[in-house]
Amino acid sequence: DYALPPEFPVYALEENNMCVSDAHTPALHFHNSLEIGLCHSGSGTLEFQDTKYNFKAGDVTLIASGTPHIKYSAPGTFSSWSYLFLNLVWLAGLSTRDAALPEMYEGFRYNSKLIVTQEQDPILAPLVKEIVNEMICQNTSYRHCVIAFLDALLGKLSRYMPKDDAAHQGIPFPIAPALHYIDLHYMDDFMVDDLASLCRMSTSYFRRIFTETMGIGPLAHLNRTRIMHACTLLQMTDRSILEICGAVGFLSLSSFNRHFSTMMGQPPTAWRHAVSTDQPYVARRHAGHLALSKSESRGFGST
Repeated sequence: DYALPPEFPVYALEENNMCVSDAHTPALHFHNSLEIGLCHSGSGTLEFQDTKYNFKAGDVTLIASGTPHIKYSAPGTFSSWSYLFLNLVWLAGLSTRDAALPEMYEGFRYNSKLIVTQEQDPILAPLVKEIVNEMICQNTSYRHCVIAFLDALLGKLSRYMPKDDAAHQGIPFPIAPALHYIDLHYMDDFMVDDLASLCRMSTSYFRRIFTETMGIGPLAHLNRTRIMHACTLLQMTDRSILEICGAVGFLSLSSFNRHFSTMMGQPPTAWRHAVSTDQPYVARRHAGHLALSKSESRGFGST
């Protein structure tokens, strides 16, 4: 997790601080903020739970908050990257010049993964470089420049999102209230009916719209959110597996283990060991860590 400054929640990692090796670990990871990456040199693979993309120099990647992934370079090589991490809720709140911008950013928050080559859009790489440079140098009015460049960058990236994704076509994001509620109350006990009411829909209609928008149902998304928070606790605390199971809202250890293994590719104990011993990056500089701690209330009846 990146502890983004609350007054300006954007963080940049410049090229000479981030080199990706060829170490191929089975332990997927994710971030608490949107990640935009630019590959400066080398090539390799960007892997998600269900898909793989080949990358090369000049490619720009976008990975939504909480999306499990891993990146590794071609065998025997390294690739150099620069990165931007940002809080989209904050950015959407600033974007009052165009009513479609907050809705576009809302769509980027969930279920998004994208890689755009330099051949597809030669402007993206210079935009990322300019934002990173502004964040590193912090010259006069750099924040205004960063916001303007981010609007342009994300606007162009939205053109490469799936055409049937309503959130990226200026259409209101109807399940946003449910997604916000799950983000805040994932460990609590609530029903699908409650989420449907927040969105002012019938339960059956809500289930259909949610699944069409997210690609998975509301219960599956809740379980995925719980697993993401469990990963944070596994990596950044010494709490037991049983404690973490309860803290993120699972009713039984067997259910927690099953969902964790399905999402992350291995049981929680093995995943904790892998992320504590693996070093997939040659150089890595963090803005700081933000451990998420929640009450140990249970919820939703995961199955």
